[in-house]
Amino acid sequence: MEHRHINTKNNEWGVAVVHSIWERGSEEDICALIREVKRNAKAADAVRRAISHSEVYGWPKFFKMYLEKIYDRE
Repeated sequence: MEHRHINTKNNEWGVAVVHSIWERGSEEDICALIREVKRNAKAADAVRRAISHSEVYGWPKFFKMYLEKIYDRE
């Protein structure tokens, strides 16, 4: 999914990118975000910052637990 006004091609990850994926992304977008968070510290940091500000059901909780598992911290 191409997210308007959002550029991740230059490793520019922000809270807006994460919120866009959680709110409007497809299953493939979520899977891509999961892979990106595992290998990219900037993406992981953006997800970490987005968690407390999101009103989307399910994904913030999932990613909080995922980050704790792969990075062994809260």
